[in-house]
Amino acid sequence: MLIAGEVGHAPYKPARPTLIYDGSCGFCSRWVKRMKRLDRDDLIWLLPLQDARATELSGQPRDRLAQAAHFVRPDGAVFAGAAAAREAFRYLSGGRLVDLVAAVPGLMPLAERVYAWVARRWGPVAERS
Repeated sequence: MLIAGEVGHAPYKPARPTLIYDGSCGFCSRWVKRMKRLDRDDLIWLLPLQDARATELSGQPRDRLAQAAHFVRPDGAVFAGAAAAREAFRYLSGGRLVDLVAAVPGLMPLAERVYAWVARRWGPVAERS
C-alpha cells in the first residue's frame, strides 16, 4: 500500500524544504531535473533516499521512503506521494497556481491514484534491489 498525504513530523526542523526521492528511478530523476530548472533560487534541497540522511531527516524508515517521494517542510511536516509533489511545487515559481489546482474538489485523490499507478509501474527500490 502506498503511503500518501501528510505522514508525520520530522524529528527536527530542516533549514530548507527537502524533497526525498528515489535516486535510482529514471522517472524520479527526470522530474528532479525539471524541478531543479524551476527552482531558480535553489530553495529546495533534493535528497536521494539512498543518502543515509534521508531517514534521519524525515523520521521515516527507508522502506516507507522507498514507496513514494517525501517532502519535509521547514516546520517539520512530512508529506508523501502526490501530496509531497504538491508541497514541493508550492515553493517554486507558480506555486499559487498549484494551490488553486489542488483545491479543485476530487483532484488530490485522483492525483494520489495516478501517483500510485506510476509508483507501481516503476516499483519501490526495495522490490528492484
